[in-house]
Formats: sequence, structure tokens, C-alpha cells
Amino acid sequence: MGSEGFDSIAIEPMVEIPIDDPECGSGGFMRIVRRMDPVAGPQISVIVICPGKGYKYFDEIPENIGGGRTLVIRVNGYEDLSRIIMKSRSATIMIPEIGLISTPRSAAVDEILTVDGILEKYVDHLEPLCENTENPVKCREVVEWMKRAMKGEESFTLIIDDPTGRSTEISI
Repeated sequence: MGSEGFDSIAIEPMVEIPIDDPECGSGGFMRIVRRMDPVAGPQISVIVICPGKGYKYFDEIPENIGGGRTLVIRVNGYEDLSRIIMKSRSATIMIPEIGLISTPRSAAVDEILTVDGILEKYVDHLEPLCENTENPVKCREVVEWMKRAMKGEESFTLIIDDPTGRSTEISI
């Protein structure tokens, strides 16, 4: 039915629903399966496939949501920047030293990042926007601070507040 490859990751097929609508056309289907992610744990996967249009939609919802968790990671030097974090799509990131509070956006996804990878994402996002902010000087100062922090030249606290409790530090 056009779902080759999905069966190899499925723990348990739950339901398959035919879809006939203007967006997908006729003969489409939605499959909901359980699968085990080696890092994030059990997931409910929603797959929508439209035969005439190919892949249409894929999303995952963690099966074990609940029990909030706050990770507090003290970064004191270059070696701490390579610590690996699994950040859930629901997590808020804070760096008190620069007043950063970043709440999840509607398009957020679960991510596996290093501490410096988290900083890099903010630099990549903020730097081009600084001139159009309310306080361009402060924005550039924050970006420069993050660049120094990415080199291990600034100590800081990374706080990941996750209401789902799924964000965690990963040891490899």
C-alpha cells in the first residue's frame, strides 16, 4: 500500500484508515503505529500517504508524556560544550546569564544536539535579525557572547525545562 520501510520500524500497527479528500485524492490512507525510538522511547507515529502525490505527512507523538523535568547543565569550559542533549519539542530553553528564555514554537521537533549546537542555532537565527530588533546593540552583544561561549570562553548555565519529562542528557 505504499508504506514500504515503515513496517521495519513499527513495534505494533494500531490502525489504518482510508482517506479520500480533496487534498489527498482517492486511495490515500493514514496509518498509526507504535515504534520504539532508541533515545526518545516509545512513540506513536502518524503516517499519511497519498498514492498520486507520494509522501504527505509524518509526525510522532511520544507515548510516555508526563512528569515534568528540568535539566540544569553548568558549562564551565570547552569540554562541556560537547555534552549531548535530547531536547523534546515541548521544552523551554533558558540561559540566565544573558536573559535568554526560548519557548517552543508550534513547528518545534524533538532534537538531539550538543550544548554548542544549541548555541549555534540561536546565533544562526538571531544574527541576521539583530538590525531589525528593538535594541540592535543588545542583540549583537548577545550574539557575540554566544559566539564566545561556543569557544568555551564564557561559563553559563543551560536550563531545559520540559513539561513532558522527556528531555535528557545522553551519554555516549
